Amino acid sequence: MGTPSEPTIDELKAQIAQLTAENGQLKADKTALTSERDRALLGWRPVNFYDSKGDRPGDRFLTKGWSNASVDARLPNYPSAFTGTFGATQTSPAPAITFTWTKPAAAPAGYELQLHEGEIGVNPADPSRVFRFQLDGSLTTYKLVLTGHKIRSSRYRFTLVALDAAGRRSSPAVAVVTA
Repeated sequence: MGTPSEPTIDELKAQIAQLTAENGQLKADKTALTSERDRALLGWRPVNFYDSKGDRPGDRFLTKGWSNASVDARLPNYPSAFTGTFGATQTSPAPAITFTWTKPAAAPAGYELQLHEGEIGVNPADPSRVFRFQLDGSLTTYKLVLTGHKIRSSRYRFTLVALDAAGRRSSPAVAVVTA
């Protein structure tokens, strides 16, 4: 058994060049992975992964882009210029309140209209009637028909809340309606 032959200077230079290239690639990968880790810690998530035939075959961790994974906790804007008016007298057989409002800049998914103050006697034919209504987000007017109900107060306070697609509620817009 003999000792291996000594590498030539050219072979040593080639090995050094190969190791230097590998070292440079490892440093670049470490920098990229550190950047991805930092983004993940800040609440960003990777999107558009490199495909296996793309720029970095076999490397499924490096990505082309990032999107923010943090939750959007902003409340929707509330409707403005919210008013209500009785369309008939307090003692008429079919009193109604017509509500109007201006939509927020970002149209909501829906609205919730609710009575807060003032007494309306419930129609005995419709005892399940609750004065809380879910309305479509495209509306800017709503007519609340109170046929059969007894109007017992001269002043009512209604609120209108905008709801976004995630179910978040805006601050209430308030309308005071007098009979």
